Amino acid sequence: MRGAIGLGRILGIPIGVNYTWFVALWLLTWSLARAYYPDRFPGYDGQIYLLMGLASAILLFASVLVHELGHAVAARRYGIRTRSIVLFLFGGVAQIGKEPPTPTSELVVAAVGPATSLLLGGFCWVLSRLTTGSALGAIITFLASVNVTLAVFNLIPGFPLDGGRMLRALLWRAMGSLERATRIAARGGQIVALLLIAMGVLFVVRGNVINGVWFVLIGWFLDMGAQSGYQQVLLRETLGDVRVGDIMSRTIHSVDPNLTLEQLIADYFLPYKHGGFPVMWGDRLTGIITLHDVKEVPKEKRATMTVRDAMTPTSRLRTVKPTTSAYDAFVRMAQDGIGRLLVVDDSGDLVGILTRSDLLHVLRIRTELEELA
Repeated sequence: MRGAIGLGRILGIPIGVNYTWFVALWLLTWSLARAYYPDRFPGYDGQIYLLMGLASAILLFASVLVHELGHAVAARRYGIRTRSIVLFLFGGVAQIGKEPPTPTSELVVAAVGPATSLLLGGFCWVLSRLTTGSALGAIITFLASVNVTLAVFNLIPGFPLDGGRMLRALLWRAMGSLERATRIAARGGQIVALLLIAMGVLFVVRGNVINGVWFVLIGWFLDMGAQSGYQQVLLRETLGDVRVGDIMSRTIHSVDPNLTLEQLIADYFLPYKHGGFPVMWGDRLTGIITLHDVKEVPKEKRATMTVRDAMTPTSRLRTVKPTTSAYDAFVRMAQDGIGRLLVVDDSGDLVGILTRSDLLHVLRIRTELEELA
């Protein structure tokens, strides 16, 4: 979970919070304690309202987490692993390992989220009937309404909202093309985003600045999500039938682990202009050394520190096989924030290296050929 603070695991799934989550927690707590609860449930002390606001904000994000766990459990049914769930400024996101393989699986995985929120909202509504007239009852009433709102909002047919994913699944089934279905659903998501931004601007003009800013930010986020989702599907369509073995570099310049970093720079990084090199001890792969690894070492130590001291060892290496799809390799690079993957065969022998440049070259060539067709 890059850029997130880990909180632990639920159902084996890493759970974390992005730094923007703390901003949202403070804003929700403040608005609930200063406006929402005093207006709807008067008569409590200011400190009580603050505690009610904080508890409600935390439980709201807990509800979002349950919503995302619903997606994760449904995805697991179709053999799709959820890499992590991260809470952030606008809610939460389940980072699944791959797109659902069929329209039916897409429809089910997308629908489970709103259904989970509706069930949770109904449970809170029943519980609120039993706690009427108390601060606890006020919090549970808030949770009931917010979970129903969360479900309804996510059912809006605009990608990447759950409703947009459900629309994509239905279009995918009808047209037989994931790319066309995503393009239409993403266009719907952009329309929804523009409407939200327009509503936000209207709120600001009328003096409701806080709500207006929220609407603008949510609209902006949805627009980015719609564009990103469509681009990801285009990548999948372009790279999905290309294998790593078809585009990897088979000419491998490996380095000795006993080489000093100063020698490594002079003999490898400068003449070959690569960003990283596999480290071999005889015929055995022992790691990889990148320019980033070298930059982490102070200049005065590079004359004596060896490659073995600075390299990333095999125990922490990200490798792929020649039969891996180029799209899967691209996703792995993006998620791990790395620029190259070592390619090994079934016996674990190094057979090539795949770089981000190799993937971008394929994308460029295929895109230009499509434009000419």
